[in-house]
Amino acid sequence: MKLFEKNGLRAYQFESFDSLSIKHGVFTRLGGVSDGIWQSLNLAGTVGDDKEAVKKNHELLFSAFGEPLSSRFDVWQVHGTQIHFADAPRPPEQKHKPGDAIFTDKPNITLTMRFADCVPLFFHDPVKNVIGLVHAGWLGTMLNIGQVAIKAVTERYGSNAADLKVGIGPSICGQCYEVGEDVLTRFDKYWKKDYQRFFRPHGNKFLLDIPAANEFTLRQAGVVNIEQSNICTAENLDEWYSYRKEKGLTGRFAALIALRGEKNE
Repeated sequence: MKLFEKNGLRAYQFESFDSLSIKHGVFTRLGGVSDGIWQSLNLAGTVGDDKEAVKKNHELLFSAFGEPLSSRFDVWQVHGTQIHFADAPRPPEQKHKPGDAIFTDKPNITLTMRFADCVPLFFHDPVKNVIGLVHAGWLGTMLNIGQVAIKAVTERYGSNAADLKVGIGPSICGQCYEVGEDVLTRFDKYWKKDYQRFFRPHGNKFLLDIPAANEFTLRQAGVVNIEQSNICTAENLDEWYSYRKEKGLTGRFAALIALRGEKNE
């Protein structure tokens, strides 16, 4: 990934994505106004941080991204497989709909999600001019949310998996993500033998490589163009929030993507 900084905020972009047709970024925790355990660019309003600080962080985020805050479309991420298609930004007064995948083919919308160890999946279909974001924790990964999303955009927009470009953003890595036998058992039920390559024993628990697991499911669905960030959130607390490493006492960083058009050149 390549780094860019603006207005004191730091973000990373996938080198394989076409910057002429889309704009995107995974923003680090740096450059915001939050204090304490949420320092500093926390974008989550439900983790105990000051509401005004979170609001200011959103304003700073969108200013650095170069889009109006009014272009935002986001959802309440619930670790499921619900897909939402955005034809307009989410009105500020409208409650978040539950979901873990959002897509659009409209250039006046900035898709936004929040993370702190789970895997951000960035989608771009340069043929159908479609973009998307997917939130994949261990449960979403087990439920093959990447494949569910591909099936949805194929049906909705006529996308072809082979045309898609997918970026796998910063998340907890396979050296740091410890899970119990209950998680392994559930993967065994859903994935059968395929799950074994992504788990390895670690004391009386297991280490799960969810970035690799998501890449596997995407390739199984026919995606060829995949870029891994190879950035671990738990190993780089200076830049990222990590729910596991910080024992739940932390904020959330943001992933944004938008189509370039008349309003956002």
